[in-house]
Amino acid sequence: MEQRRSGGNGKPHYHPTLNQHEWYRPSTAATATSSTTPGSHSSGGDGLDSMGPGGAMASSSGRLEARVGRSRIWKRILDHCFDNSDRRQYGMGLTGRLFGRSFRSMRTRGGLHRQDVSQVKHQLDEMEDYRPYFTWWVSCVQVAVFLLSILCYGIAPYGVSVKQQSGQVLMASLSIQTVAYWEPENFWWGPRAADLIHLGAKFAPCMRKDEKIFRDIEEQRRSERETGCCIRNDDSGCVQSSRRECSTRLSVWKKWSELAKGPNGRLSGSVCGQDPDYCKEPASVPPHEWPDDITRWPICRKRTSIQAVRKFHAAEHMACEVIGHPCCIGIHGECRISTREYCNFVRGYFHEEATLCSQVSCMNNVCGMVPFHSPDHPDQFYRLWTSLFIHAGVFHLAITLFLQFFFMRDLEKLAGPVRIGMIYIISGIAGNLASAIFVPYRAEVGPSGSQFGLLACLFVEVINCWPLIRHPWSALGRLVGMTGVLFLIGLLPWVDNYAHIFGFIFGFLLSYALLPFVSFGPYDRRRKVLLIWVCLLAVLVMLSALIILFYVTPIYECKICEYLNCIPLTSELCGEQNINFNRKHHSLI
Repeated sequence: MEQRRSGGNGKPHYHPTLNQHEWYRPSTAATATSSTTPGSHSSGGDGLDSMGPGGAMASSSGRLEARVGRSRIWKRILDHCFDNSDRRQYGMGLTGRLFGRSFRSMRTRGGLHRQDVSQVKHQLDEMEDYRPYFTWWVSCVQVAVFLLSILCYGIAPYGVSVKQQSGQVLMASLSIQTVAYWEPENFWWGPRAADLIHLGAKFAPCMRKDEKIFRDIEEQRRSERETGCCIRNDDSGCVQSSRRECSTRLSVWKKWSELAKGPNGRLSGSVCGQDPDYCKEPASVPPHEWPDDITRWPICRKRTSIQAVRKFHAAEHMACEVIGHPCCIGIHGECRISTREYCNFVRGYFHEEATLCSQVSCMNNVCGMVPFHSPDHPDQFYRLWTSLFIHAGVFHLAITLFLQFFFMRDLEKLAGPVRIGMIYIISGIAGNLASAIFVPYRAEVGPSGSQFGLLACLFVEVINCWPLIRHPWSALGRLVGMTGVLFLIGLLPWVDNYAHIFGFIFGFLLSYALLPFVSFGPYDRRRKVLLIWVCLLAVLVMLSALIILFYVTPIYECKICEYLNCIPLTSELCGEQNINFNRKHHSLI
């Protein structure tokens, strides 16, 4: 890998005086003092000694210091700007200092020849130093997105279990009933799972057509074909329902059949507030006649007024006031005909413009963002990327900012924003893709896969500078112990362990390919260059395999896979994220 000379920010290489090791060669700044010549102006102790050509001031160190307007730049400020003594040390960094890592002495050399030692020192001296631009950028974006999510969606109930919501609402039967449902609480103190999905969380049913969910939606449509218009006897309104849901004592159920056919001999219907003969736009005229299947009827955008229908004593299902419309509930695309009051209470999406559930795409409502190209084919694959910038709560965001400010910023000083950005994004995308494969019905957010990809960088750094470290097995063992603890934490709920595992794997391969390295002789350099191409090829093959597994041969049910992501120590610890109207079903994953 090419080792470029100058610092990435134009800084001269002022290396730290490293007392703990001798691998970095300290460089000394020029300290030649200029003698005072006749006509020169001596300074009064402000660090500026004489006036140089062009109005610049010559300091005692021989550096020309520019003048800005009528003011002069203080020497101490210039020294601080050009000082590079705090550059990130290869093989050490923040993690190395925390773990008490140290380097071998040059006298021991770890089996290296004298000329190899000189080459290693030269490579270390020529390494670039970067500013952590990517760390600042991604952190600012994540904070801005979180503030907008709280402003737009609010905060879910806080806790680790489920919370019951109950109240009295107006039902489609025009009666006031007590309704109760259970929704999951948020441990991170942030938005609800449904709101996170709407923001762009990783959620497989929004990224591909989920056969399990669309099988349920198709079952709803088959049931809807057998519905009719339930008209209240007191002219208080009507609602689309099945025969069982329509009270024979208070209402009349109108359904076309072989004995009582509809207009033009139709058998599918009737539908409250909608009829092909009374819709002006889109009109049912050849060759665009409405089919004899109410689940394929379009939404009537312009219809004959109720007053006109009543005047000519037309169809009863068109003369009544419709009191129930489709309401999309939960995160799995469930649709119910209900009142607006009920729909708002269960935090659903109310469609006043429609009369049938088959006329709306509830999965489009659940997923939000850019609508699907086809209503029955979710295609929001970009959630693999957008979920990296979304967080489940205040505590989640605080952990992310802490890790990025200390560890990611430290690595970016060594590798630069482009390389760290590639490792961060690709590891995060691969981790989210694996999570979408094995736990498709969990809405997950945050850059956990990216963070474990950065953790893999620390492993690669230790391996690459193995001969330099005094106790390399101890350094590697401490990293392994820390990683093992983090993977155990991933077995708890609210943490995505699949994103951790695959983010670490991809981060390890990308780190080998992208991080700067030190070669210990010609053979070692050829071996590491070959390893770069092997790792890049492995990343492409593994990413292609994950894409094929997600889109071509998807996994919808994998109970064993769920235990790697969350161990159900209690019946509700790993509960689903959807709202439930039956308490005993909430513990199902």
